[in-house]
Amino acid sequence: MTGAVSGWFETDRVCLGNRVRWHGRTFEVSAFKGRQVTLRPLSGEDAPVDALWREVESAPDFAILDDTGHDLARTKLPPLGELLEGVTPEERKNAGWWHRHMKELQTGLLPGRTVPRPGYDPDSTTFEQRCKTKSAELAAAGHTFSARALDDRRRKWKAADENPLVLLHDGRKTRTPDPGGRTDKRVIALMHEVTAGLARESGGRVGRAYEDVETLVRQRYRRELEDPREAERLLLPRSTFYTRMKELGLTEQLKQTTRRRSRRASKPPAPYTPTVALRPGQLVQIDTSPLKIKAIGDDGRAISAELTSAIDVASRSCIALMIVPVVTGDGAPGQRIGGRATKAFDLVLLLAQCFAPLSMRPGWDPLTAARESALPYDKLCAADARFAEAVAARPVIHPRTIVIDQGSPYMSEHFKMVCSFLGIGLEYARKDTPTDKPLAEAFFHSIGDTFSQHVKGWTGRSFEQRGYGVERQRLYSINQLQAAAEEWVALDYQQQPHDGLRSPLYPGMVLSPNKMYDHLVAGYGYRPRQLTAEDNRKLLVPAWVKVTDKGVQIENRTYRARGRTLWELQDLDSGIAAMNGRWEVRYNPYYPDVAWLYDHRMAGRWIHVEFIHRHLLADLPWTHYEWQAAAEEHALGGGRREDEVAIALAVKKRHRRTRSGPTARQAAEPRLPFRGVIRPDTGDSESADGGVVAPLDPDTVPAAPSLPVPGREINPGRYALPTLAPADVEPDPPADTHPPA
Repeated sequence: MTGAVSGWFETDRVCLGNRVRWHGRTFEVSAFKGRQVTLRPLSGEDAPVDALWREVESAPDFAILDDTGHDLARTKLPPLGELLEGVTPEERKNAGWWHRHMKELQTGLLPGRTVPRPGYDPDSTTFEQRCKTKSAELAAAGHTFSARALDDRRRKWKAADENPLVLLHDGRKTRTPDPGGRTDKRVIALMHEVTAGLARESGGRVGRAYEDVETLVRQRYRRELEDPREAERLLLPRSTFYTRMKELGLTEQLKQTTRRRSRRASKPPAPYTPTVALRPGQLVQIDTSPLKIKAIGDDGRAISAELTSAIDVASRSCIALMIVPVVTGDGAPGQRIGGRATKAFDLVLLLAQCFAPLSMRPGWDPLTAARESALPYDKLCAADARFAEAVAARPVIHPRTIVIDQGSPYMSEHFKMVCSFLGIGLEYARKDTPTDKPLAEAFFHSIGDTFSQHVKGWTGRSFEQRGYGVERQRLYSINQLQAAAEEWVALDYQQQPHDGLRSPLYPGMVLSPNKMYDHLVAGYGYRPRQLTAEDNRKLLVPAWVKVTDKGVQIENRTYRARGRTLWELQDLDSGIAAMNGRWEVRYNPYYPDVAWLYDHRMAGRWIHVEFIHRHLLADLPWTHYEWQAAAEEHALGGGRREDEVAIALAVKKRHRRTRSGPTARQAAEPRLPFRGVIRPDTGDSESADGGVVAPLDPDTVPAAPSLPVPGREINPGRYALPTLAPADVEPDPPADTHPPA
């Protein structure tokens, strides 16, 4: 029985009488009816089944069987999506044309015909004769293919289960050559490495790269070069090296300008993949950048500032930020007095912010409260009692892994030790590669657009855009900028929808960082981790000292304890051989008047020690950095660095000098030096200046004036900072909002 063949893609895979497996049963092909096929079950008394051939062929268990029930397919048919990918209608037509010729070579009959053409009768011709006839026929039509080439195509077509899509391309060159040809892949990698290393150096010729690659080969593959065959593969002739560099495009790359070469080297390796995190704190990016706002320094002069931020990748939340003064200092290079910028301890304070809610400050807008935001306030209060206080709308996210650059503060042993103590993993970005921390870089642009440019002292994005007389404006202190930036984060940044945040349930919905945190914390939960007094001491700067009859020495300052607790350790060994028997002391550089010595003989015992000349500076909020500057001045004047009384008086003298500022306002108000964003609560009852600060009552927070626009559209530059009085008006000194010393 013969049936109408509707197309080459429908029924050419089976013939009448073939056995097939379909949906777990065995059938015999009994008839073709257009696009349908009739299947007769070989077991049971069931009636024949009529089904679309496309449905039969696409079944997962479909197979053509022999008489014994084994699969006749030699090779598995490639996935349909892979075969049809990029196939145009013209190519499909070309594949059908080839299929007709291959079918005639195989069977002697063209599809749809019952009588063979002359020269193709299988009863009177061999397969080789049919190939020669087909070659001559195609040559007359303008297609040159030898009989052997046609046989190879037929084999390829048959191995693919007679699928004509495999015949679309000429098999004589089916793939592009690998970059670098037959050159060893290790040498190719060294070529790219050397080219990237020369990206930021002065431009040179390709011969310089050849010498660098040869040097690296001899250094890294010294043992392999002992084999003559390996040496021939790794040490390329100069002409071959030049050819490979040109083929790889590295020669042209070396000829580009330094700016283009460095920009190309800063890109991450392809393929470019975005940073992905699925739960809060899984990955946090930390980076430091100039704030580009001039501020008032401790001495009353205009200074620059640096901003360090921590951005959670999953929710895009700013979980901590730190503004630190940048002071170049006085004197010649190498002998500057008072110079400083972001230190390792500033980064430790940044990490400490990630473990505690952000408290609201008097005068903040009521919309900054967590209870008024999209945060799951009730659930957070049930899990963490600290949220019941006046807390700003910034989530508490504990970092698991942080991405940092390779700056000196991040590479310090103190910072690494604190990260290890807090259970935070470190992932270093490449040098001079800001694209490894894209979210942190984007945050700097956001704070510049919506906060910094609205603040007095804004210097613009570049020196060319800086306004005239920026340093002569009424500037704010570092503490005021820190408070204003925190309010901006809670009120604007955390509550503004971000285009990169989409709802997992409704992809068309754009979320804010707080709303995204609400979605994520519902699935992963929140577990508070409140740092204890002992934990806070472990975050402080360590020093290793000897206990003598005078006490302990920390940065040329003598400390003693009340009572005889410290004297029990005099001339004793701590038992730590790596530190030559010295004792561990922790101190806060922003509050250096007290410190804590850890007794290694008794676990958990801390001894509270105080600076012996603390009474000379009792009324001054001095810092360790001011002490260093005063010690440098005293040494340059001929004094000794060990003269603690003279240095303490010099610190006091520096404070008296800075009481007169450039404006009447700054001269009247008490000038507090920058002493860090937070002071880790040690919980030590022996501290003379310690005290428990009562929690802030939300009802006591003064209400801000009503605003005509919704909170998320408020311009933070208009109210985030305290209003400055005119120059001719002598206002009352403002209340000190700095945490108590």
